[in-house]
Amino acid sequence: MVAVKRSVVPLALALVLAIVGAALAVPTFNLHIQNIGEGGPQQITVPGGVANANVNWVLDSNPDYVKGVKVSFDKNLNSGTTIYVKVYDSNGNVIAQGSQNLSSDLSAGSSIEIDFSSSVEIGNMDQVAVVLVGPQQ
Repeated sequence: MVAVKRSVVPLALALVLAIVGAALAVPTFNLHIQNIGEGGPQQITVPGGVANANVNWVLDSNPDYVKGVKVSFDKNLNSGTTIYVKVYDSNGNVIAQGSQNLSSDLSAGSSIEIDFSSSVEIGNMDQVAVVLVGPQQ
């Protein structure tokens, strides 16, 4: 039988409860995936041949709010490409948006931060859309 100090048991229990509580506090988002280039009957060329994007939330000083995103792509993007991000609530209303025009090339896997015009409460967020518009030729 292993001897455990009585003061360690409450500490371990508190740690387990904190980890479970943190896991339960993570918001759930519905992601509706549309294959790139399937937006309409015409053929669409996606800038840089991008097939995947990663979106990471940037929290405000109040962690109940999101002030923007860091987004990265699986392919390089050329200077002049514009990245648009929109966040929707469960009714399909836009509740936050931001955009960034690349002043230099963005390497695959590198992230760029896009801030929203105002922070949005995490509990109101339901969907996120990322749109790429290639540089003018």
